Amino acid sequence: FTDATENIRTSEGLVSHEMAHQWFGDLVTCKDWSHIWLNEGFATYYALLYDGHKNGRDSMLYGLYQNARQITSMPNDTNAIVRRTYDEPGEMFGYLTYPKAAWVLHMLRSQLGEDLYRRCIKTYLERHLHGNVVTEDLRAVVEEFSGRSCDQFFDQWLYHAHNPELEVSYSWDEGTKLAKVSIRQSQKIGVGVLLFNFPLTIRFKGKSGTVDRAIRVKEKEEDFYFPLESAPEVVRLDPNYTLLAKITFNAPAAMLYAQLADKDDVMGRLQAIEQLANKKDKETVAKLKQTLNNDAFYGVRLEASRALRSIHTDEALDALLASTKQSDARVRREVVAGLGGFYRDTACDAARKTLESEKNPDIIAAAIRGLGGYAKPEVHETLLNFLKSESFRNELADTAIAAMRSQDDPASIPPLLDALSRREPEFTSRGFAQALNALAYLARNEDKKDTVRDFLIDHVNTKKRTVQLAAISALGTLGDPKAIAVLQTFATASKASPERDAAERAVTALRADRKPVD
Repeated sequence: FTDATENIRTSEGLVSHEMAHQWFGDLVTCKDWSHIWLNEGFATYYALLYDGHKNGRDSMLYGLYQNARQITSMPNDTNAIVRRTYDEPGEMFGYLTYPKAAWVLHMLRSQLGEDLYRRCIKTYLERHLHGNVVTEDLRAVVEEFSGRSCDQFFDQWLYHAHNPELEVSYSWDEGTKLAKVSIRQSQKIGVGVLLFNFPLTIRFKGKSGTVDRAIRVKEKEEDFYFPLESAPEVVRLDPNYTLLAKITFNAPAAMLYAQLADKDDVMGRLQAIEQLANKKDKETVAKLKQTLNNDAFYGVRLEASRALRSIHTDEALDALLASTKQSDARVRREVVAGLGGFYRDTACDAARKTLESEKNPDIIAAAIRGLGGYAKPEVHETLLNFLKSESFRNELADTAIAAMRSQDDPASIPPLLDALSRREPEFTSRGFAQALNALAYLARNEDKKDTVRDFLIDHVNTKKRTVQLAAISALGTLGDPKAIAVLQTFATASKASPERDAAERAVTALRADRKPVD
């Protein structure tokens, strides 16, 4: 990658993942697809461990945090990681096999401790050297070395689906000096989803110091009481981030502000921002602005920027406008993207200013996307300039075309058609395919469609499958009945194929849009 991409583009995660496969997948590999997590889950987790080794524990935790948000937001999460209920092996290569399986290993490592976990994994690999394994082979080694039963851990996390969904409330009784924490497991229990049983640490931080209390959650609803010297300023569930769960704990603003200011607790700061993103008061915006410009960890600054975009008030916009000078390119891109979420002249001006000074292609692309909502002559001219520009894999022209599509201005049709005609070899297949769809979309309401239709028809027989399918689909988007005859040659093919399916959909769309003749 060029120096201009800074720290946004990197292959370190990919390389470390594939290097881990030398042990998990090559030296020892799963016996069948139902146990593929033993390959991919390990490779995913060890890429995170390498990130932590090189960039610090906060970076590893942030990776786990992003994975957890993906996992816990999945709808219809009723499949177990280890299962045989799949029609094709490809069905097993999804979020369960990669990030969730990595999280299972993280929980196992957290419960065993790093040294014991490493001895278990080393023995597991040595014992099955150049062989095939199933999940029970790993469990047997862990039980042998730890001296504890792992039936329940493996059963609820690997052989059953989903994760705990915890509704948590907290109260303080000054008279008895007791902190009360109520925990309810709210996930829908069924054949595939269990009531979970897991250890949990609750941390209380205040003027009297820091107190950790270890509990075990195993009931549908439970109340836990903790004697403390004084009321805590911060209550943290799972402070070391060792549990995959969706936790709803609506802490008061004062507690969230204290959590946000805790320099020793990166996960606490991230989780505080998550809740503060739902507030719109000026004090919250000011706290997030301060965090965006001063927090030591880039991930916290990045999430603060996202929170300000989500709050979406005038004060939030002002906070983003005042925070564009970011040394970390990942945060700078997020701020530019955040400004693109507002429709204000000041946001438009900021995007144009970014284009004048920025050299990072990913941040330039974010600014171009942000301009897509502004139907101004100067913006149209800017998009035309980037349409003609040269960049790696033509990515900036691709972004300009996407912005033109969002503007839905027919004036973009001639320059777009010209660029596609003259510069086709400079586009990737995917980029050119998206451009064909944009061209058809822009021309769909035009009275004269012959030129665009002919251009699309010229690409229905290209050997580039992605472009061919896009050209066929774009003819349906264009809405020109004169294309039906060409599409029928694909739609009536005797052998099932993606081209036939695309042509059938296009013909159906064209016939549905055809106006009845008086």
